[in-house]
Amino acid sequence: MDALNATISRVSQATAERLPKNVSEWAVPAAAATAALIVGLNLVWANKDKNSPPMVSSWIPWIGSQWALDTDPDAFMRAAQLSNIQTTCLKAFRQKFPDGIFGAKTTGRIMYYVTDAALINQVYKQPKSFAMSLVQMEWGKNCFSHSDKALFSTPVLLTEIFPHMDRSMAPMNIIGLVESFEQRLSKAIKTSSRHWRRLLRADIDVEKFWDDWQGFDDGVYKVALAYPVPLCPHFVKCRERVIQRFLEYLDDPAHEPCDMIAEMERMARDAKLDRRDLGVMIMACYWPLMANVPWGSFWLLALQLQRSEGLAPLLAELDAAGEAWSSTQPDPTFSYLSNLTAFFQSQPQLSLFQSTINEVLRFTSDSYSMRGVVPDEGAILGGYKFKKNDTLIMSTRSVHFDEALFGKDVKEFNPRRWLGSLSEEAKGSFRPYGGGVSMCGGRHFASYHVKIFLTTLLHTFRFEVDKVKSPGPSPVTISSENRGFGLRRPQGELFVKVKRI
Repeated sequence: MDALNATISRVSQATAERLPKNVSEWAVPAAAATAALIVGLNLVWANKDKNSPPMVSSWIPWIGSQWALDTDPDAFMRAAQLSNIQTTCLKAFRQKFPDGIFGAKTTGRIMYYVTDAALINQVYKQPKSFAMSLVQMEWGKNCFSHSDKALFSTPVLLTEIFPHMDRSMAPMNIIGLVESFEQRLSKAIKTSSRHWRRLLRADIDVEKFWDDWQGFDDGVYKVALAYPVPLCPHFVKCRERVIQRFLEYLDDPAHEPCDMIAEMERMARDAKLDRRDLGVMIMACYWPLMANVPWGSFWLLALQLQRSEGLAPLLAELDAAGEAWSSTQPDPTFSYLSNLTAFFQSQPQLSLFQSTINEVLRFTSDSYSMRGVVPDEGAILGGYKFKKNDTLIMSTRSVHFDEALFGKDVKEFNPRRWLGSLSEEAKGSFRPYGGGVSMCGGRHFASYHVKIFLTTLLHTFRFEVDKVKSPGPSPVTISSENRGFGLRRPQGELFVKVKRI
Protein backbone atom coordinates (compact mmCIF):
# COMPACT_ATOMS: atom_id res chain seq x y z
CA MET A 1 0.00 0.00 0.00
CA ASP A 2 2.88 2.36 0.86
CA ALA A 3 4.44 1.60 -2.51
CA LEU A 4 1.16 2.46 -4.30
CA ASN A 5 0.84 5.75 -2.43
CA ALA A 6 4.41 6.63 -3.25
CA THR A 7 3.82 5.96 -6.95
CA ILE A 8 0.66 8.12 -6.99
CA SER A 9 2.55 10.91 -5.26
CA ARG A 10 5.37 10.87 -7.81
CA VAL A 11 2.92 10.90 -10.76
CA SER A 12 0.94 13.78 -9.27
CA GLN A 13 4.12 15.78 -8.62
CA ALA A 14 5.37 15.23 -12.17
CA THR A 15 2.03 16.23 -13.64
CA ALA A 16 1.84 19.36 -11.53
CA GLU A 17 5.33 20.40 -12.66
CA ARG A 18 4.24 20.12 -16.31
CA LEU A 19 0.96 22.06 -15.98
CA PRO A 20 0.95 25.84 -16.65
CA LYS A 21 1.20 27.84 -13.46
CA ASN A 22 -0.97 30.86 -14.47
CA VAL A 23 -3.71 31.96 -16.88
CA SER A 24 -1.33 33.37 -19.50
CA GLU A 25 0.39 30.00 -19.80
CA TRP A 26 -3.03 28.37 -20.39
CA ALA A 27 -4.08 30.78 -23.17
CA VAL A 28 -2.14 29.39 -26.14
CA PRO A 29 -2.88 25.68 -25.60
CA ALA A 30 -6.54 26.47 -24.84
CA ALA A 31 -6.87 28.49 -28.04
CA ALA A 32 -5.20 25.73 -30.02
CA ALA A 33 -7.53 23.10 -28.54
CA THR A 34 -10.58 25.25 -29.30
CA ALA A 35 -9.46 25.80 -32.89
CA ALA A 36 -8.85 22.10 -33.32
CA LEU A 37 -12.33 21.35 -31.95
CA ILE A 38 -13.96 23.83 -34.34
CA VAL A 39 -12.09 22.43 -37.32
CA GLY A 40 -12.96 18.91 -36.26
CA LEU A 41 -16.64 19.73 -35.86
CA ASN A 42 -16.67 21.43 -39.26
CA LEU A 43 -15.13 18.36 -40.82
CA VAL A 44 -17.75 16.15 -39.21
CA TRP A 45 -20.59 18.53 -40.07
CA ALA A 46 -19.50 18.74 -43.71
CA ASN A 47 -20.82 15.36 -44.74
CA LYS A 48 -18.28 13.06 -46.29
CA ASP A 49 -20.72 12.54 -49.14
CA LYS A 50 -20.18 15.64 -51.27
CA ASN A 51 -23.42 14.86 -53.12
CA SER A 52 -25.49 15.63 -50.03
CA PRO A 53 -27.19 19.04 -49.79
CA PRO A 54 -25.45 21.82 -47.80
CA MET A 55 -26.41 22.26 -44.17
CA VAL A 56 -27.29 25.34 -42.15
CA SER A 57 -24.62 25.53 -39.47
CA SER A 58 -25.58 25.42 -35.80
CA TRP A 59 -23.53 24.91 -32.66
CA ILE A 60 -26.39 23.98 -30.35
CA PRO A 61 -26.38 20.20 -29.79
CA TRP A 62 -29.61 18.34 -30.64
CA ILE A 63 -31.69 21.54 -30.79
CA GLY A 64 -29.86 22.75 -33.89
CA SER A 65 -31.82 25.44 -35.76
CA GLN A 66 -35.05 24.86 -33.81
CA TRP A 67 -34.86 28.07 -31.80
CA ALA A 68 -34.20 30.20 -34.89
CA LEU A 69 -37.11 28.61 -36.76
CA ASP A 70 -39.49 29.00 -33.83
CA THR A 71 -38.51 32.62 -33.24
CA ASP A 72 -38.79 33.91 -36.81
CA PRO A 73 -39.09 31.27 -39.54
CA ASP A 74 -39.29 33.90 -42.29
CA ALA A 75 -36.01 35.48 -41.17
CA PHE A 76 -34.42 32.03 -40.97
CA MET A 77 -35.43 31.19 -44.54
CA ARG A 78 -34.22 34.57 -45.82
CA ALA A 79 -30.89 34.14 -44.07
CA ALA A 80 -30.50 30.68 -45.57
CA GLN A 81 -31.22 32.00 -49.05
CA LEU A 82 -29.28 35.27 -48.90
CA SER A 83 -25.90 36.17 -47.46
CA ASN A 84 -24.52 39.68 -46.92
CA ILE A 85 -21.38 40.87 -48.68
CA GLN A 86 -19.92 44.13 -47.41
CA THR A 87 -17.74 46.13 -49.79
CA THR A 88 -16.12 49.51 -49.47
CA CYS A 89 -18.79 51.38 -51.41
CA LEU A 90 -21.95 49.27 -51.48
CA LYS A 91 -23.89 46.53 -49.80
CA ALA A 92 -24.67 43.61 -52.07
CA PHE A 93 -26.28 40.22 -51.65
CA ARG A 94 -25.61 36.76 -53.03
CA GLN A 95 -27.40 33.48 -52.61
CA LYS A 96 -26.04 31.36 -49.78
CA PHE A 97 -27.60 28.15 -51.08
CA PRO A 98 -28.07 28.94 -54.79
CA ASP A 99 -29.37 25.49 -55.69
CA GLY A 100 -32.62 25.95 -53.75
CA ILE A 101 -32.01 23.02 -51.37
CA PHE A 102 -30.46 22.98 -47.91
CA GLY A 103 -30.66 20.94 -44.73
CA ALA A 104 -31.24 22.03 -41.14
CA LYS A 105 -31.04 20.04 -37.93
CA THR A 106 -33.92 20.53 -35.49
CA THR A 107 -34.50 18.57 -32.27
CA GLY A 108 -32.03 15.90 -33.30
CA ARG A 109 -33.39 15.41 -36.81
CA ILE A 110 -32.24 16.66 -40.20
CA MET A 111 -34.85 17.92 -42.65
CA TYR A 112 -34.15 19.23 -46.13
CA TYR A 113 -35.87 22.41 -47.33
CA VAL A 114 -36.66 22.90 -51.02
CA THR A 115 -37.16 26.60 -51.80
CA ASP A 116 -37.00 26.63 -55.60
CA ALA A 117 -40.32 26.51 -57.49
CA ALA A 118 -38.97 24.33 -60.31
CA LEU A 119 -37.50 21.79 -57.89
CA ILE A 120 -40.74 21.69 -55.89
CA ASN A 121 -42.62 20.88 -59.08
CA GLN A 122 -40.10 18.10 -59.80
CA VAL A 123 -40.85 16.54 -56.42
CA TYR A 124 -44.59 16.68 -57.05
CA LYS A 125 -44.08 14.93 -60.40
CA GLN A 126 -42.19 12.01 -58.82
CA PRO A 127 -44.59 10.45 -56.28
CA LYS A 128 -42.82 7.09 -56.50
CA SER A 129 -39.59 8.67 -55.31
CA PHE A 130 -40.97 11.34 -52.95
CA ALA A 131 -44.14 10.17 -51.22
CA MET A 132 -46.51 11.74 -48.74
CA SER A 133 -47.52 8.31 -47.40
CA LEU A 134 -44.34 7.96 -45.31
CA VAL A 135 -45.06 11.28 -43.60
CA GLN A 136 -48.76 10.44 -43.19
CA MET A 137 -47.91 7.30 -41.24
CA GLU A 138 -45.60 9.24 -38.93
CA TRP A 139 -48.21 11.95 -38.36
CA GLY A 140 -50.86 9.30 -37.82
CA LYS A 141 -48.83 7.96 -34.91
CA ASN A 142 -47.32 11.09 -33.36
CA CYS A 143 -49.87 13.81 -34.16
CA PHE A 144 -53.18 11.97 -34.10
CA SER A 145 -52.25 8.88 -32.04
CA HIS A 146 -53.67 6.15 -34.28
CA SER A 147 -53.06 2.65 -32.94
CA ASP A 148 -50.29 0.49 -34.36
CA LYS A 149 -53.00 -1.84 -35.65
CA ALA A 150 -54.59 0.93 -37.73
CA LEU A 151 -51.25 2.08 -39.08
CA PHE A 152 -49.27 -1.10 -39.57
CA SER A 153 -51.38 -4.25 -39.15
CA THR A 154 -54.10 -3.47 -41.68
CA PRO A 155 -53.96 -1.51 -44.94
CA VAL A 156 -57.47 -0.11 -44.54
CA LEU A 157 -56.35 3.48 -43.86
CA LEU A 158 -54.19 3.80 -46.97
CA THR A 159 -56.17 1.59 -49.33
CA GLU A 160 -59.78 2.34 -48.35
CA ILE A 161 -60.38 5.17 -45.88
CA PHE A 162 -58.01 7.84 -47.25
CA PRO A 163 -59.10 7.24 -50.89
CA HIS A 164 -62.75 7.37 -49.74
CA MET A 165 -62.11 10.75 -48.08
CA ASP A 166 -60.51 12.08 -51.28
CA ARG A 167 -63.48 10.93 -53.38
CA SER A 168 -65.93 12.46 -50.93
CA MET A 169 -64.14 15.82 -51.21
CA ALA A 170 -64.22 15.89 -55.02
CA PRO A 171 -66.11 18.93 -56.41
CA MET A 172 -68.99 16.81 -57.74
CA ASN A 173 -69.50 15.11 -54.35
CA ILE A 174 -69.32 17.97 -51.85
CA ILE A 175 -72.43 19.99 -52.71
CA GLY A 176 -74.55 18.21 -50.09
CA LEU A 177 -71.95 19.06 -47.41
CA VAL A 178 -71.75 22.65 -48.62
CA GLU A 179 -75.54 23.06 -48.53
CA SER A 180 -75.66 21.60 -45.03
CA PHE A 181 -72.96 24.01 -43.88
CA GLU A 182 -74.81 26.98 -45.41
CA GLN A 183 -78.09 26.04 -43.71
CA ARG A 184 -76.53 25.58 -40.28
CA LEU A 185 -74.47 28.74 -40.62
CA SER A 186 -77.54 30.76 -41.56
CA LYS A 187 -79.45 29.52 -38.53
CA ALA A 188 -76.54 30.01 -36.14
CA ILE A 189 -75.35 33.41 -37.26
CA LYS A 190 -78.85 34.92 -37.28
CA THR A 191 -79.67 33.81 -33.74
CA SER A 192 -78.25 34.69 -30.36
CA SER A 193 -75.12 32.89 -29.17
CA ARG A 194 -77.02 30.61 -26.78
CA HIS A 195 -78.45 28.73 -29.78
CA TRP A 196 -75.06 27.70 -31.13
CA ARG A 197 -74.74 24.82 -28.68
CA ARG A 198 -78.08 23.37 -29.84
CA LEU A 199 -76.84 23.23 -33.43
CA LEU A 200 -74.07 20.84 -32.43
CA ARG A 201 -75.43 18.70 -29.63
CA ALA A 202 -77.49 19.57 -26.58
CA ASP A 203 -74.90 18.12 -24.17
CA ILE A 204 -71.69 19.55 -25.69
CA ASP A 205 -70.01 22.37 -23.85
CA VAL A 206 -68.84 24.30 -26.91
CA GLU A 207 -66.56 26.66 -25.01
CA LYS A 208 -64.81 23.81 -23.21
CA PHE A 209 -64.50 21.86 -26.42
CA TRP A 210 -62.92 24.90 -28.06
CA ASP A 211 -60.31 25.23 -25.30
CA ASP A 212 -59.29 21.60 -25.78
CA TRP A 213 -59.32 21.99 -29.54
CA GLN A 214 -57.12 25.07 -29.32
CA GLY A 215 -54.65 23.21 -27.09
CA PHE A 216 -54.46 20.42 -29.65
CA ASP A 217 -54.15 22.81 -32.59
CA ASP A 218 -51.41 24.82 -30.85
CA GLY A 219 -49.21 21.76 -30.56
CA VAL A 220 -49.97 19.56 -33.55
CA TYR A 221 -47.70 21.43 -35.97
CA LYS A 222 -44.78 21.16 -33.54
CA VAL A 223 -45.17 17.42 -33.22
CA ALA A 224 -45.46 17.13 -37.01
CA LEU A 225 -42.10 18.91 -37.26
CA ALA A 226 -40.41 16.36 -34.98
CA TYR A 227 -40.89 17.86 -31.53
CA PRO A 228 -40.71 14.88 -29.14
CA VAL A 229 -44.25 14.10 -27.98
CA PRO A 230 -43.19 13.74 -24.29
CA LEU A 231 -42.16 17.41 -24.38
CA CYS A 232 -45.71 18.43 -25.32
CA PRO A 233 -47.84 17.18 -22.35
CA HIS A 234 -50.55 19.84 -22.74
CA PHE A 235 -50.98 18.90 -26.38
CA VAL A 236 -51.39 15.23 -25.45
CA LYS A 237 -53.98 15.96 -22.75
CA CYS A 238 -56.03 18.21 -25.04
CA ARG A 239 -55.84 15.67 -27.84
CA GLU A 240 -57.21 12.92 -25.60
CA ARG A 241 -60.11 15.10 -24.48
CA VAL A 242 -60.93 16.02 -28.10
CA ILE A 243 -60.91 12.35 -29.12
CA GLN A 244 -63.18 11.52 -26.19
CA ARG A 245 -65.72 14.10 -27.34
CA PHE A 246 -65.82 12.61 -30.81
CA LEU A 247 -66.27 9.16 -29.27
CA GLU A 248 -69.22 10.50 -27.29
CA TYR A 249 -70.67 11.73 -30.58
CA LEU A 250 -70.18 8.32 -32.23
CA ASP A 251 -71.67 6.49 -29.23
CA ASP A 252 -74.87 8.54 -29.37
CA PRO A 253 -77.51 6.33 -31.07
CA ALA A 254 -79.16 9.48 -32.42
CA HIS A 255 -76.08 10.81 -34.21
CA GLU A 256 -76.62 11.41 -37.91
CA PRO A 257 -73.29 11.53 -39.72
CA CYS A 258 -72.87 12.69 -43.29
CA ASP A 259 -72.32 10.02 -45.94
CA MET A 260 -68.54 10.41 -45.80
CA ILE A 261 -68.33 9.84 -42.04
CA ALA A 262 -70.92 7.02 -42.10
CA GLU A 263 -68.89 5.13 -44.70
CA MET A 264 -65.69 5.68 -42.73
CA GLU A 265 -67.39 4.20 -39.67
CA ARG A 266 -68.43 1.14 -41.68
CA MET A 267 -64.92 0.63 -43.12
CA ALA A 268 -63.30 0.93 -39.72
CA ARG A 269 -65.71 -1.49 -38.08
CA ASP A 270 -65.35 -4.01 -40.93
CA ALA A 271 -61.57 -3.87 -40.43
CA LYS A 272 -62.13 -4.36 -36.68
CA LEU A 273 -60.23 -1.22 -35.77
CA ASP A 274 -60.30 -0.10 -32.16
CA ARG A 275 -63.18 2.12 -31.06
CA ARG A 276 -60.66 4.83 -30.24
CA ASP A 277 -59.35 4.81 -33.82
CA LEU A 278 -62.83 5.81 -34.97
CA GLY A 279 -62.64 8.92 -32.80
CA VAL A 280 -59.15 9.67 -34.10
CA MET A 281 -60.37 9.41 -37.70
CA ILE A 282 -63.19 11.89 -37.08
CA MET A 283 -60.74 14.28 -35.41
CA ALA A 284 -58.35 13.94 -38.36
CA CYS A 285 -61.20 14.89 -40.73
CA TYR A 286 -62.31 17.82 -38.59
CA TRP A 287 -58.84 19.22 -37.96
CA PRO A 288 -57.79 20.46 -41.48
CA LEU A 289 -61.03 22.39 -41.82
CA MET A 290 -61.05 23.99 -38.37
CA ALA A 291 -57.29 24.59 -38.38
CA ASN A 292 -57.35 26.74 -41.51
CA VAL A 293 -60.75 27.87 -42.84
CA PRO A 294 -61.70 30.08 -39.85
CA TRP A 295 -58.23 31.62 -39.91
CA GLY A 296 -58.47 32.29 -43.64
CA SER A 297 -61.72 34.19 -43.03
CA PHE A 298 -60.16 36.03 -40.10
CA TRP A 299 -57.12 37.07 -42.12
CA LEU A 300 -59.21 38.47 -44.98
CA LEU A 301 -61.29 40.57 -42.58
CA ALA A 302 -58.30 41.74 -40.53
CA LEU A 303 -56.06 42.58 -43.48
CA GLN A 304 -58.78 44.39 -45.43
CA LEU A 305 -59.94 46.35 -42.39
CA GLN A 306 -56.39 47.64 -42.00
CA ARG A 307 -56.55 49.08 -45.53
CA SER A 308 -58.09 52.47 -46.29
CA GLU A 309 -60.83 51.04 -48.57
CA GLY A 310 -61.89 48.47 -45.99
CA LEU A 311 -64.46 45.83 -46.98
CA ALA A 312 -66.70 48.04 -49.13
CA PRO A 313 -65.26 47.07 -52.57
CA LEU A 314 -65.73 43.37 -51.82
CA LEU A 315 -69.30 43.89 -50.66
CA ALA A 316 -70.12 45.95 -53.76
CA GLU A 317 -68.70 43.29 -56.11
CA LEU A 318 -70.60 40.51 -54.36
CA ASP A 319 -73.91 42.40 -54.57
CA ALA A 320 -73.43 43.26 -58.25
CA ALA A 321 -72.67 39.64 -59.12
CA GLY A 322 -75.56 38.51 -56.91
CA GLU A 323 -78.04 40.75 -58.72
CA ALA A 324 -76.81 39.45 -62.09
CA TRP A 325 -77.27 35.88 -60.90
CA SER A 326 -80.74 36.54 -59.47
CA SER A 327 -81.85 37.99 -62.81
CA THR A 328 -81.24 34.59 -64.47
CA GLN A 329 -83.43 32.69 -61.99
CA PRO A 330 -87.10 31.76 -62.58
CA ASP A 331 -88.01 34.26 -59.88
CA PRO A 332 -85.78 37.36 -60.40
CA THR A 333 -86.66 38.63 -56.93
CA PHE A 334 -85.03 35.55 -55.39
CA SER A 335 -81.95 36.87 -53.56
CA TYR A 336 -78.60 35.17 -54.10
CA LEU A 337 -78.13 35.32 -50.34
CA SER A 338 -80.87 32.70 -49.98
CA ASN A 339 -78.86 30.13 -51.93
CA LEU A 340 -75.17 30.91 -51.70
CA THR A 341 -74.22 27.35 -52.60
CA ALA A 342 -75.91 27.60 -56.00
CA PHE A 343 -74.58 31.13 -56.47
CA PHE A 344 -70.94 30.15 -55.97
CA GLN A 345 -71.46 26.90 -57.86
CA SER A 346 -72.35 29.01 -60.91
CA GLN A 347 -68.81 30.48 -60.77
CA PRO A 348 -69.81 34.16 -60.84
CA GLN A 349 -67.41 36.89 -61.95
CA LEU A 350 -65.84 37.92 -58.66
CA SER A 351 -62.36 38.93 -59.76
CA LEU A 352 -61.56 41.18 -56.76
CA PHE A 353 -63.03 38.75 -54.20
CA GLN A 354 -61.01 35.85 -55.67
CA SER A 355 -57.88 37.99 -55.98
CA THR A 356 -58.19 38.97 -52.32
CA ILE A 357 -58.62 35.35 -51.23
CA ASN A 358 -55.59 34.33 -53.31
CA GLU A 359 -53.53 37.12 -51.78
CA VAL A 360 -54.58 36.12 -48.26
CA LEU A 361 -53.37 32.59 -49.00
CA ARG A 362 -50.12 33.82 -50.52
CA PHE A 363 -49.45 36.24 -47.68
CA THR A 364 -50.37 34.08 -44.68
CA SER A 365 -50.02 30.43 -45.76
CA ASP A 366 -46.99 28.37 -44.81
CA SER A 367 -47.45 24.86 -46.18
CA TYR A 368 -44.38 22.66 -45.85
CA SER A 369 -45.91 19.92 -48.01
CA MET A 370 -43.53 17.27 -46.65
CA ARG A 371 -42.35 14.20 -48.55
CA GLY A 372 -40.32 11.11 -47.65
CA VAL A 373 -37.77 9.41 -49.91
CA VAL A 374 -39.11 5.99 -50.91
CA PRO A 375 -36.55 3.99 -53.01
CA ASP A 376 -34.02 1.84 -51.19
CA GLU A 377 -31.28 3.34 -53.34
CA GLY A 378 -32.38 6.87 -52.48
CA ALA A 379 -33.26 9.64 -54.92
CA ILE A 380 -31.66 12.55 -56.77
CA LEU A 381 -33.01 16.11 -56.75
CA GLY A 382 -31.19 19.16 -58.06
CA GLY A 383 -28.01 17.14 -58.38
CA TYR A 384 -28.04 16.16 -54.70
CA LYS A 385 -28.40 12.63 -53.36
CA PHE A 386 -30.98 11.81 -50.70
CA LYS A 387 -31.12 8.60 -48.67
CA LYS A 388 -34.18 6.41 -48.15
CA ASN A 389 -36.53 7.88 -45.52
CA ASP A 390 -34.97 11.36 -45.71
CA THR A 391 -37.60 14.07 -45.17
CA LEU A 392 -37.97 16.89 -47.70
CA ILE A 393 -39.98 20.04 -46.99
CA MET A 394 -41.46 21.96 -49.90
CA SER A 395 -41.13 25.53 -48.60
CA THR A 396 -43.99 27.04 -50.60
CA ARG A 397 -43.89 30.24 -48.53
CA SER A 398 -40.37 30.88 -49.80
CA VAL A 399 -41.73 30.66 -53.35
CA HIS A 400 -44.72 32.89 -52.54
CA PHE A 401 -42.28 35.58 -51.35
CA ASP A 402 -40.01 35.32 -54.38
CA GLU A 403 -39.73 38.84 -55.85
CA ALA A 404 -38.87 37.44 -59.28
CA LEU A 405 -42.28 35.73 -59.37
CA PHE A 406 -44.64 37.98 -57.41
CA GLY A 407 -43.06 41.42 -57.63
CA LYS A 408 -40.94 43.72 -55.51
CA ASP A 409 -43.77 44.27 -53.02
CA VAL A 410 -44.05 40.62 -51.93
CA LYS A 411 -43.78 41.60 -48.26
CA GLU A 412 -46.95 43.68 -48.57
CA PHE A 413 -50.56 42.51 -48.67
CA ASN A 414 -51.93 43.61 -52.04
CA PRO A 415 -55.48 42.35 -52.70
CA ARG A 416 -55.27 43.47 -56.34
CA ARG A 417 -52.06 41.57 -57.08
CA TRP A 418 -53.94 38.81 -58.89
CA LEU A 419 -55.78 41.28 -61.09
CA GLY A 420 -52.51 42.39 -62.68
CA SER A 421 -50.11 40.78 -65.08
CA LEU A 422 -48.74 37.93 -63.03
CA SER A 423 -46.80 35.52 -65.20
CA GLU A 424 -47.97 31.99 -65.86
CA GLU A 425 -44.87 30.84 -64.00
CA ALA A 426 -46.00 32.75 -60.91
CA LYS A 427 -49.53 31.38 -61.12
CA GLY A 428 -48.16 27.86 -61.54
CA SER A 429 -45.92 28.34 -58.50
CA PHE A 430 -48.82 29.33 -56.25
CA ARG A 431 -49.14 26.31 -53.94
CA PRO A 432 -51.15 27.14 -50.79
CA TYR A 433 -52.63 23.60 -50.82
CA GLY A 434 -49.42 21.75 -51.65
CA GLY A 435 -49.23 19.87 -54.93
CA GLY A 436 -49.01 16.58 -56.76
CA VAL A 437 -51.14 13.56 -55.98
CA SER A 438 -51.20 14.56 -52.30
CA MET A 439 -52.59 18.07 -52.82
CA CYS A 440 -55.10 18.96 -50.09
CA GLY A 441 -58.25 17.02 -50.94
CA GLY A 442 -60.47 19.42 -49.02
CA ARG A 443 -59.46 22.55 -50.94
CA HIS A 444 -62.72 22.75 -52.92
CA PHE A 445 -64.86 22.46 -49.80
CA ALA A 446 -62.62 24.99 -48.05
CA SER A 447 -63.12 27.44 -50.92
CA TYR A 448 -66.93 27.17 -50.68
CA HIS A 449 -66.71 27.38 -46.89
CA VAL A 450 -64.69 30.62 -46.85
CA LYS A 451 -66.78 32.33 -49.54
CA ILE A 452 -70.12 31.42 -47.96
CA PHE A 453 -68.93 32.29 -44.46
CA LEU A 454 -67.52 35.69 -45.47
CA THR A 455 -70.52 36.61 -47.63
CA THR A 456 -72.87 35.76 -44.78
CA LEU A 457 -70.81 37.78 -42.29
CA LEU A 458 -70.61 40.81 -44.57
CA HIS A 459 -74.37 40.86 -45.02
CA THR A 460 -75.15 40.26 -41.34
CA PHE A 461 -72.68 42.60 -39.62
CA ARG A 462 -70.89 45.86 -40.22
CA PHE A 463 -67.22 45.92 -39.27
CA GLU A 464 -65.31 49.08 -38.43
CA VAL A 465 -61.88 49.52 -36.88
CA ASP A 466 -61.94 51.30 -33.52
CA LYS A 467 -59.58 54.18 -34.30
CA VAL A 468 -59.22 55.05 -30.62
CA LYS A 469 -58.06 51.62 -29.46
CA SER A 470 -56.25 50.75 -32.72
CA PRO A 471 -54.88 54.10 -33.96
CA GLY A 472 -51.66 52.85 -35.57
CA PRO A 473 -51.08 51.08 -38.88
CA SER A 474 -51.14 47.26 -39.11
CA PRO A 475 -51.49 46.32 -35.41
CA VAL A 476 -52.05 42.67 -36.41
CA THR A 477 -49.10 40.89 -38.01
CA ILE A 478 -48.11 37.31 -38.80
CA SER A 479 -46.59 35.21 -36.02
CA SER A 480 -44.49 32.05 -36.27
CA GLU A 481 -47.29 29.89 -34.82
CA ASN A 482 -48.50 27.03 -37.04
CA ARG A 483 -45.52 27.34 -39.36
CA GLY A 484 -45.53 24.72 -42.05
CA PHE A 485 -49.05 23.47 -41.34
CA GLY A 486 -51.40 25.76 -43.22
CA LEU A 487 -52.15 29.35 -42.28
CA ARG A 488 -49.96 31.20 -39.81
CA ARG A 489 -51.57 32.61 -36.70
CA PRO A 490 -51.83 36.35 -35.89
CA GLN A 491 -50.03 38.41 -33.28
CA GLY A 492 -51.08 41.79 -31.97
CA GLU A 493 -54.53 43.25 -31.39
CA LEU A 494 -57.01 44.91 -33.74
CA PHE A 495 -60.05 46.42 -32.03
CA VAL A 496 -63.12 46.28 -34.26
CA LYS A 497 -66.66 47.59 -33.77
CA VAL A 498 -69.18 44.97 -34.91
CA LYS A 499 -72.80 45.93 -35.46
CA ARG A 500 -75.58 43.61 -36.56
CA ILE A 501 -77.38 44.97 -39.61
